[in-house]
Amino acid sequence: MPNLRMVLEYDGRGFHGWQLQPGVRTIQGELERVIKLITREQGQLRVIGAGRTDAGVHARGQVAHVSLPEKIDLYRLQVSISSLLKNELAVKRLDWVEDSFHSQFDAISKQYSYTIYHSLVPPVFDYGRVWHIGGQLDIERMRAEVGHLVGTHDFSSFRGSGCTARDAIREILESELTYKAPYLTYRVVGRGFLKQMVRNIVGTLVDLATGRLTQGDLKEILDKKDRRAAGVTAQPYGLHLDWVQYPDFNSGQAISSPKASC
Repeated sequence: MPNLRMVLEYDGRGFHGWQLQPGVRTIQGELERVIKLITREQGQLRVIGAGRTDAGVHARGQVAHVSLPEKIDLYRLQVSISSLLKNELAVKRLDWVEDSFHSQFDAISKQYSYTIYHSLVPPVFDYGRVWHIGGQLDIERMRAEVGHLVGTHDFSSFRGSGCTARDAIREILESELTYKAPYLTYRVVGRGFLKQMVRNIVGTLVDLATGRLTQGDLKEILDKKDRRAAGVTAQPYGLHLDWVQYPDFNSGQAISSPKASC
């Protein structure tokens, strides 16, 4: 069957995460529902994503693939999906790929970014897309700490409960913190991530920067391989999946040109 690749952006606030779950609204579930509606497909249809974002987490360049019984007009499909899920999810790009393409297993790296809104006054237009922190933060310490994460490590200290990964070994390629008031943004690029790993890193950085966490620094917490040694889990709505990198494709550079894809 023809294999279709999609680049998606979505606002995670209205969904209980990516993964299909009975009785709740998820991104995977809504995509499968509207694609079946548009294509009038009666059989089973499964949309596979590059990563399973948590409830409330957003995406600018999520990648997914789905096998369809036959090729259809990509322009119509792109516009229809984006219209039916208007203001919550948009399809940035669609193209036909080899049957062997797998959005999760073929990915070689991903970038996540987490934004903190550091201000006494909470945001209005950024509400639901940033974590508002009004108190004092030692930003220079946070900036110095994040470099300890680069390389291959056991990230058990930042592994969320219920994580089903076989081990906690992951490789981080880039880890940096930037500050342009009032936005404090943590950016991380890795080969793969554990459940809630980025949110747990950010929460730990904040606890270190506020003095709530006084035992050691980020490197020592990492070396303990114990979730109890780390800080809180940051709010989900400050996190974005920015892009997914493949050997010949980066979803962050996707351009919407559906007529050329038909």
